[in-house]
Amino acid sequence: MEDALGIAIKAAKEGGKVLRSYFDKIHIEDSFEKAKNDFVSEADIKSEEVIKDILLSYDSNIGFLGEEEGGDNEGLLTWVVDPLDGTKNFLHGLPFFSISIALLKDKNPILGVIYEPIREDVFHAVKGKGAYLNHKRIYVKRPNPLRLALIATGFPFKHKDKLDPYLLIFKKVFETFSGVRRAGSAALDLAYTAKGTFSGFFEYGLSIWDIAAGSLIVEEAGGVVMDFNGDNTYLSTGNIIAGDKEVAAELLRIISQTWKD
Repeated sequence: MEDALGIAIKAAKEGGKVLRSYFDKIHIEDSFEKAKNDFVSEADIKSEEVIKDILLSYDSNIGFLGEEEGGDNEGLLTWVVDPLDGTKNFLHGLPFFSISIALLKDKNPILGVIYEPIREDVFHAVKGKGAYLNHKRIYVKRPNPLRLALIATGFPFKHKDKLDPYLLIFKKVFETFSGVRRAGSAALDLAYTAKGTFSGFFEYGLSIWDIAAGSLIVEEAGGVVMDFNGDNTYLSTGNIIAGDKEVAAELLRIISQTWKD
């Protein structure tokens, strides 16, 4: 696993070089809409190409699932990659975006790397080995009292029919905790939850490449991860709650009162 981790970090950093070379040079007009409100640019594509080449040079028998190129995660081992999480931020010059790389075994994450190219921060975790930021151990944080928690979320931009019930959840979370942030990169939201900047995170309708690495990093930082029913189907449903155990339980309570899916 140390070799696989080293390769994943190398791939993330090389992908990050690609993104930095494009940042503030291409904009929303230079992208195309692959699905409604879901944009992709040359930077996403080139980053994924570089990352894939490096990962498969480690072992070409490991499967690959990327946001842009596709693939599947049906094999015993699969790399799952988001080469640019936060594309809309990137295209508008907002420096909050990331690269997410996970290694799945039997469809469960066993290794996760999230790289923030602008700050050059590396978050990583190997199952059973803890979570780290730039090789320093990190942990989820529970404020005392609980109401002081800062919560991260995202809006269901691909599922605008869900906006009304989502806003009811947002209102209750906003009233319960000290604040809510919508930063635009789910992978970084999870990474920042693992290091205690946020105490909790929730979002609807994400993809596996958005959350596979981050969910493991949160768990290895001492947190919990669940779906909107309190179960563990978040990688398939994309509906995720993560964070400190008590904060996550309160988010689940709020969501379960409103959400029907």
